[in-house]
Amino acid sequence: MSSVRHRKPYRASPASVPSQKSDTETNDERRDNLAENPFVPVLKVLLLLIVINFLVSYYITSTFFWNNDFRLLRPRYRSFVLLKTLHRTGIPELAQSALLQVLPKSSPIFASTFFSFTFPRVFSDATLALYDGSDPDLPIYVGLNGSVYDVTESDRTYGPGGPYHHFAGRDAARAFVTGCFTTDLTHDLRGLDPVAAGKDIAGWKAFFEKSARYWYVGDVIHEPIAGSPPGECQGPKRYGD
Repeated sequence: MSSVRHRKPYRASPASVPSQKSDTETNDERRDNLAENPFVPVLKVLLLLIVINFLVSYYITSTFFWNNDFRLLRPRYRSFVLLKTLHRTGIPELAQSALLQVLPKSSPIFASTFFSFTFPRVFSDATLALYDGSDPDLPIYVGLNGSVYDVTESDRTYGPGGPYHHFAGRDAARAFVTGCFTTDLTHDLRGLDPVAAGKDIAGWKAFFEKSARYWYVGDVIHEPIAGSPPGECQGPKRYGD
């Protein structure tokens, strides 16, 4: 009977055996690195405070921003910002040049907002009049001493039937100063105190530019003023309502 040789089990080299000690040391080093970074606990506290602020705001006001309104929360303004950014980068012009190689200039695609958008826009009095809210497919614009603002978000105020619809689609800077909505719906400021009128106009412009509901879209170029300046207001004044 032949003898059976028993082999000893193969003994792996130390290098091939995973070292649990090294893993532990690696985890300890990571914790030490985090502990040495002074900004980590500060960021954690700030994040916690932000979350608490949102929760408290929602509990008290049912909104996450303490009833504050922000333009970027509005889809129309986000679209406006996106188009303005693309316009500044020149992407629509490059895309249009490429498409003109395969499509005629009369193609409806070139009439889309993506290609027709410009900022700031330049309006004539006749063009601005188209944006008075009578066409539901167009935004509502208000002119103020040459500047044009998008007020579509307040269509119940500036749209048809609204209390300030007479301001839509025109530059009625004089009425913004005098409060006369019958005879002063014009940009003609002649006959008014220029200092007082300038302060009123600046105040109204600040109102539109700081509002979360309105934003600047361009300028209106008026026809030369002819004839006599408007006289005294012949109807009731409506500011303060």
